[in-house]
Formats: sequence, structure tokens, C-alpha cells
Amino acid sequence: MIIGVRMDYPSPDIIEILGDVGFDFVYYDCEHGPMNEEACQTMIRTAELVGLTPMVRVPTNEPWHILRALDSGAMGIIIPHCNTKEDAFKAVKASKYPPEGERGIAGRSIRISGMRPAQYIVEANKETMVIAMIEEAQALENLSEILSVDGLDVVWIGRGDLSLSLGVPGQFNDPRVQAAVHRVIAEARAAGKYVGVGAIDVGDPASVKQFAGLGAQFFSVNSANLLKIAARAWLEKAR
Repeated sequence: MIIGVRMDYPSPDIIEILGDVGFDFVYYDCEHGPMNEEACQTMIRTAELVGLTPMVRVPTNEPWHILRALDSGAMGIIIPHCNTKEDAFKAVKASKYPPEGERGIAGRSIRISGMRPAQYIVEANKETMVIAMIEEAQALENLSEILSVDGLDVVWIGRGDLSLSLGVPGQFNDPRVQAAVHRVIAEARAAGKYVGVGAIDVGDPASVKQFAGLGAQFFSVNSANLLKIAARAWLEKAR
């Protein structure tokens, strides 16, 4: 069971705390949050110092977004709104060096790795995670084709946008959303992919075990929600 935190804003101090607490990974949301590339690079370095695996949700599924995040040190790329097989294939090609993909090589990445170029390319292709977000009805229609893409490691269920796309915004307990979540987990596991569930309710940590029971392995919570619930609990006790 892998549990991580979504960060919408740059704060190395909070990253240090999260690493000290024992979370497994952190992902920086460059799709919705104010995180720019320079801040993201600093946050990636901070995560590495405290034992957190750094990942980046890129703004869009464009090779230049993916390349810059990876060259900054991200170990996983999260692709929003991955709705077709072509979308997933495009993400893999942008994330992997030849012969598996089309990523261009940067001397800086090799220098930081301390490896010879050939060794670095092999290791980078093996270790870089490519994660597709399933968060629209169209993705559900094309799910089997998306799951067939070699090099796609994880499908991540974005329940917020998925509920919106299914016409029940924010209603995660609606039967349509729950049926979609169950289906994605079952089909992804059958296809040999790892499965993540986002937007875990901070006030309901038991839901992690429920999703794990269905076969999901990756989970994320929002850092702002963690801070909010802890602050509220302390304030209520203090008053």
C-alpha cells in the first residue's frame, strides 16, 4: 500500500514534515495549482532529501511539459485527462528514451545521476513511472485500449472530474461513480497495471482499506486538507 500527498503550492517546509511523518511519495500539481517549473524543481530536490518519491502532474499531455518535469528530477509523470489509447501512447513516448520512446537526453540529467549515458538511459526507462488519470466518461469508454499500452505503469482514478463527467459532481458515493471506480480497478489489475485512487477523504482514512480491498495500491490525500483537519481538531480541543 503506497500513500502519498498532493501539493498544490510550493512549500519545502511541509515536504520535510511529510517525509519525516513517513509518507511514500508527493506529487506536485502543475495542472491546477500555482506551481511553476522553477518552484517544482526545488520541491523535487526537497522530496529526495527526505525520502519521498517526487512526481509531477503536468498541465497537459504535451511532450515539452513532460520533458521539463523529468529533466527537473521527477520520478513519475501523471497525465491528466488521458482519454484514449493515443493519449496513453503519447505520454509513454514522451517519458521514455529510445528505443522505448522519444525523450531527448539532457547532459544535466546524466551528470546528476553519476552514471554513464548508456547505463543512465536503461535505468531511467526502467524507473520512470508513467501514470494516466482516468477522469472522464470518454476514458471509461476506451479503458481496455488505454490499459493495452505498453509502458503505462499506473492508472489513477480522478474521482472529482470523473463525477463531474458522469453528471454527479462531487458525489463520490453515487452508484455511477462507485461502479466506474470498481470497474477501473478490476480491469486495470487484470491487465497487469497498478491502480491509484485520488481525493481520499482525510476525515475517513478507513476508505483506503476499502479501496485496497478492491485491489487499488496507490492513494493520495491533499496536503491542505491534512493541515485543515489537524488544525481544526487542535483548535476544538484548545477551546
